[in-house]
Amino acid sequence: MSKIYYAGQDVDAPCGRCGGETRHQILTVTNGVPDKLICGNCRSVHKFRAARPAPEPRAPRIPATAKAGGPPRSGGSTSLYQQLVAQEQGGGQSRPYAVSERWEEGAWMDHPSFGLGRVQRRLGRKVDVLFKDGLKTLVSA
Repeated sequence: MSKIYYAGQDVDAPCGRCGGETRHQILTVTNGVPDKLICGNCRSVHKFRAARPAPEPRAPRIPATAKAGGPPRSGGSTSLYQQLVAQEQGGGQSRPYAVSERWEEGAWMDHPSFGLGRVQRRLGRKVDVLFKDGLKTLVSA
């Protein structure tokens, strides 16, 4: 059964100026459908917009590797980068970064901003450290 509308009828409709659904009054009706409304809150006149249907739930996305029959991903919280770094680190300990400390090539550091990194090269009082985001030059004693 379709709803019957008439001029002067009160309806709840979205108002662009008020920014929400408010009470409106129908000004004109064309072919049984409201054409122009006036907002009871801000008194703006605008077209009638029918309520949008509820969106259909989306199916979960399947990663391309799963579609292609690739190896399943691990369900752990560690990333592949972290796993590779842990393997390469070979049980060595990383030390927190400090400017006052002397950093040698091959040492592992834990920087507060860049995270875990490995000293690649020493240049006087500076060291090049490889982090997940790339190579950074830091000060060393």
